[in-house]
Amino acid sequence: MEKENRECILAQYTIRSKQEYIFRSNRLTEIMGASANITESWNCLFEQAKSLGKKIRRVEDTKKFDIQEVTKAFEEHSLHMVELFQGGGNVTVLYDSISSYIDVNKVFSSYLLRSYPGMIPMAVCCRYTGNYQEDYRTLMQEAEKEKNRMVSGQSQFILPFSMMDRNTFQPYAHVIEYEKEQLRLTEESYAKRVQGKKIASKEPQAKVLDHLITEKNEESLLAVVHADGNNMGIKIAKMLEGLTDYSSCITKMRQFTGDTANAFVTQGLEALCECRKRLEKSKEGRYGKQAFYFRRIISDGDDITFVCNARFAMEYVQAYLKAVQKYRERNHSEWTYSSCAGICIFHSHYPFARAYSMAEQACDHAKEKVHGSIGQPIEESWVDFHYIHSGLGGDLSGIRKRQGTEKCIARPWRIGGDESDFHSFRKLQKLYEVLLEYGVSRSDIKTIGSEYENGAVYGRQELIRIYGHHKGLQKRLKEEYPQEEVLQRMLYDLAEVYDLWFKEGR
Repeated sequence: MEKENRECILAQYTIRSKQEYIFRSNRLTEIMGASANITESWNCLFEQAKSLGKKIRRVEDTKKFDIQEVTKAFEEHSLHMVELFQGGGNVTVLYDSISSYIDVNKVFSSYLLRSYPGMIPMAVCCRYTGNYQEDYRTLMQEAEKEKNRMVSGQSQFILPFSMMDRNTFQPYAHVIEYEKEQLRLTEESYAKRVQGKKIASKEPQAKVLDHLITEKNEESLLAVVHADGNNMGIKIAKMLEGLTDYSSCITKMRQFTGDTANAFVTQGLEALCECRKRLEKSKEGRYGKQAFYFRRIISDGDDITFVCNARFAMEYVQAYLKAVQKYRERNHSEWTYSSCAGICIFHSHYPFARAYSMAEQACDHAKEKVHGSIGQPIEESWVDFHYIHSGLGGDLSGIRKRQGTEKCIARPWRIGGDESDFHSFRKLQKLYEVLLEYGVSRSDIKTIGSEYENGAVYGRQELIRIYGHHKGLQKRLKEEYPQEEVLQRMLYDLAEVYDLWFKEGR
C-alpha cells in the first residue's frame, strides 16, 4: 500500500455543464461573472493546493517539460503537483501520489462549493506509466465513464416556505438594491454578480444588454456570436504522432495550447477591437458610441462567444475569422488555424440562454462544411446565422423546417478565400451591389424573400416582375448567377438581413 501511494498520478479537471452554469441567468453582469468564475477555477485549484502546503509548478514557470527532473523532484518531496497544460476548458495535472490527488480534491471541492455554488467540477485520474499516449487514452476513458456516472448538480435544497428562483429552483439568499428596486438573488447568482461587478468596474461599457442598442426605445436588436476552431483534435493527433514520452508530448502540447490561445483569443480579440475602431470612425455621428461596443462572454482556447449590436455582427465576425486564418502567416506559426461562427440575432429582452443556444447550433451547421472531408482537413472559415422572429422552440434545424425556410436559405457563407465562389459571403455582397446599381428598391428585395418562403414558384414570379421594371437586370444576373435556384436562395438570405448588414450598413 505504501508503494502504491508513491506512484505518480495523471489527472484531469473540468467543469461540467459550463454553458448551463453561465447562461442560467439572463443578466449580462451575472453571465460575465459566471464565465470569469470558471476561468478562475484553475487558479483556485492550485491556490488551495498551496494552502495545504503542497509544492506546485504552473505552466508559466517553465515552457519546456522534463519528466526526469519532475519525477526526481517528486521523489525528493520538493514537488507535489505539476500543471501539464490547459486546453479545451480542461487542466491536466501530474501528481506525485494518489494521496496528494485526494487531499487536493477535498479542499478544492469544498472551496468551490462555498465560493462558487452551482459550479460542478469533475476530476478523473489514472496511474502514470511513462507512455503519455497510453496514459492520456486511459484518462479519456475514465472521463467518459465519470460523465455517465455523474448526476446533475443541485447545490441547495429548499423548504416549502422558502422563496425560490423559478429558473434554478434555488432559494433566495440575498436582497440587493438595483435601479432603486430590491432584487432577490440566490447564492449562485450572488457569486456570479460579485465577479461580474468587478469586471464592469474595470470596463465601463460592460453594463447591461440594452446599452448595446443603437437607439434606446426604438431598436433593441442584438447578436450573440459563438465561434469555434476547426480540426483541433486532428492537429493534436498529427502533432503527437510517433511520440510517447512525456517530455516530448507535454512540451509540444504546451507550445500548441499557448499558440492556440494566442491565435483565437489574444489576436482574435485584438481584431475585434480594431474592427470597433474602424466602425466608430466610418459611422461617426450616425449612432451613439455605445452601439459599437462588443462584450466578450467566453474566450477559452479556440472557443469565443461575444455580444454586439446586430447591425455590426457580420463586420465583427469577418474581422475575427480573418484574423484567425492569417495567424500562421503573420506569426510564422507551425500550425494553420481556422474557425467557424454562428450568429443569433435577437431582441435584448429575449432569453439570453436561448439566443446563445441558437448561435451555438448555427456554428455547428457552419462547421459541417469543414467536417467529414476525406484526406487533408479543410481549413476554411464559415458562418451561419439565425434571426429570431418568433418564440418557436426546439433546435435550429427543427425551427427552420417548421418555418418552411430550410430549403430557402443559401447559408452558411464562407469568409475569405475565392470570392468568385457562390458560397462566399463576398458573392452575396456583390449581389447587393448589382441590385443597388440597377435601382432595385428595398421593398422589392424584401418581397422576393417573403414570396420565396411561400414557394420557389412565387419567388420566381416576383423576380420576373422586378426584371420587367429594370432593363438589363435579368441579363446581368444570369451572367453573374447562372443557376436560378442558387440566386433565389441568395436573395432570400439577402432579404432577411438587408436592413441590418446591407442598406443600413453602408
